Amino acid sequence: MVIGAVIFVVFFVLFTVVSLVVNLPPGMWVHDWFDIPASDYSSLINGVVNGVVYGVIIWLVFSLAKMVYDRRKGKKQVVIEAEVKK
Repeated sequence: MVIGAVIFVVFFVLFTVVSLVVNLPPGMWVHDWFDIPASDYSSLINGVVNGVVYGVIIWLVFSLAKMVYDRRKGKKQVVIEAEVKK
């Protein structure tokens, strides 16, 4: 559980900092979607939106992969224990 939060925070910070320099979607589309005029804070809004979106996507992928790994690992242990009992 804690590792998922760490993964989110690391990628949130990474994508926020990168988006302050380079315009990446979907952060750059927020101004168009909500009719927000361009201002000095445009890159900050872009960065935070991208940090949240990409952080959540990577966290979900990690969580699903970990869940699949844990289930397969659990099934192998059950099979090994069943073979030992024979």
